[in-house]
Amino acid sequence: MKNISLMLSALLMTFVIGCQTKSNVMKKDEVVSNLQEKLIMAKDGDVIELPEGTFQFTKPLSIDKLNNITLKGQGKDKTIISFKGQTEGAEGLKISACHHLTLEGFSMFDTKGDIIKAQECKDLSISSVKVGWTNGPDSSNGSYALYPVTCENVLIQDCEVFGASDAGIYVGQSKNIIVRNNYVHENVAGIEIENSMNAEVYKNKAENNTGGICIFDLPNIPIKYGMNIRVFDNEIINNNHVNFAPLGNTVAMVPAGTGSFILSSDKVEFFNNKISNHHTVGTAVVSYLLLGTPITDSLYDPFYNGIFIHDNVYTNGAKKPDISKPMGGLVAQMFGANIPEIIIDGIYNPANVDMKTGQLAGDKAISIKNNGNAQVVNLDAGQQFKKLQIDAKQFEIANIIVRTDPSWYKEKLNK
Repeated sequence: MKNISLMLSALLMTFVIGCQTKSNVMKKDEVVSNLQEKLIMAKDGDVIELPEGTFQFTKPLSIDKLNNITLKGQGKDKTIISFKGQTEGAEGLKISACHHLTLEGFSMFDTKGDIIKAQECKDLSISSVKVGWTNGPDSSNGSYALYPVTCENVLIQDCEVFGASDAGIYVGQSKNIIVRNNYVHENVAGIEIENSMNAEVYKNKAENNTGGICIFDLPNIPIKYGMNIRVFDNEIINNNHVNFAPLGNTVAMVPAGTGSFILSSDKVEFFNNKISNHHTVGTAVVSYLLLGTPITDSLYDPFYNGIFIHDNVYTNGAKKPDISKPMGGLVAQMFGANIPEIIIDGIYNPANVDMKTGQLAGDKAISIKNNGNAQVVNLDAGQQFKKLQIDAKQFEIANIIVRTDPSWYKEKLNK
């Protein structure tokens, strides 16, 4: 009798849970009018499920200070949220100070500004969403499509992102980051990790952007000293789209035809990637000083340190550099139509240079090895290009150890 009672209790609990889940599926005719109210009134553990259909919004949605909430659709090609006729605000979905928030299974298009922006969040998961601007690449498009900033524990996976006038997937001033299995195309920067710590960027496809994958550390930003970034197992191809960023944006200086770009960052490991058919450069590692922009941030370190580039496959190297940008013009002047696949500008912090070799030493060093027939050039820009050297063996030194294993994402990395 006791066992039967337990079984009945279990069945009743299953029924109740099933009813609760079903009650959270919104009806088509209430999505536009009631979704924001649902997001305001949500309680811990709620799953807000959107039905199939296309829903036109004229003002942004917001999620503020909620915990353990899931917003999900029926699939990124089945549940579509459009801001094509947006008359208020700029973002599509603005998220602030949430913990354990999951977004999955819908599309969001055509905002005036950023599409999904998250600030001060912890344990943020964005999965299987499609975001972008359906009018194609245009400087009037929003800067960022997926935009977590000042967040901790960020997972972005299985998404499609296109049309951003700055970066399709941008993670800035954050720590503990996974960006994987995404398709980014027709953005200025496909994926950008900026002033962040502990990031794994892998198994993404970056295609037909201006720059495929960018790792930046920039001045005049509250959180500095980004480091410990691993970029691996990515397909980075045909990123030759004309740069359509508004003038003044940092990415506006990236020449079309840039596969990967590492700017003033520390402890970056770039490996097992396939980089093909870039008109300007396959991989560039440069100091902010090369840009010639005055630095007014006294705490900013413009130098890169501890860069490890290995076991990548480079094919169809640069032959038509984008001379409309200073870096493209520089390499065109130096190399014509035979630009080395990997370019190091050679601007080093003098305090970290081995006086005997003239190279960075110890864990500050640059290590480049096992990249097939890829040519490597040290521009020696720090010494006015006096000892420019094309030689893949010049950086074949000990491995640089880059560790990114915070406990939050250990299990996620194995999935």
